[in-house]
Amino acid sequence: MNENSIHTLEQGRAKFAYDCVHKIAQDDNADLKKKYKSGAKKLPVLIKTNGLGQTLAFINKRDSGNEKLYGIIGKWLNHKQLVTLDGGINLVDAVINRPSNEYRQITNETLALLNWVRRFVDGLMKDVEEEN
Repeated sequence: MNENSIHTLEQGRAKFAYDCVHKIAQDDNADLKKKYKSGAKKLPVLIKTNGLGQTLAFINKRDSGNEKLYGIIGKWLNHKQLVTLDGGINLVDAVINRPSNEYRQITNETLALLNWVRRFVDGLMKDVEEEN
């Protein structure tokens, strides 16, 4: 992979993350924003500690903020064609049934996306308190 394609990939992640965070930041639901901000900051640590599959199972349907994060991860991985979420397949199933090399690639891509999400949460949601 050359430097231009890496740069373009990072730009794509950044734009996608910005659009997702900006949409949440504009929402009137203070509780959603609070949970989203907290989740965005905690998720990378949870993934590194427990693994991607376990973390996705934990956050799926946990609360509104984590559901949004679960949704954007699925949307991004589907867009990057790392998982296929057609036909009612959920993200957890799509991730945990991958061979270990693909699982690591999906994990790395998710962490790279969440790095951008966390950055934009810090910038766009400064006035939102984090949940404890």
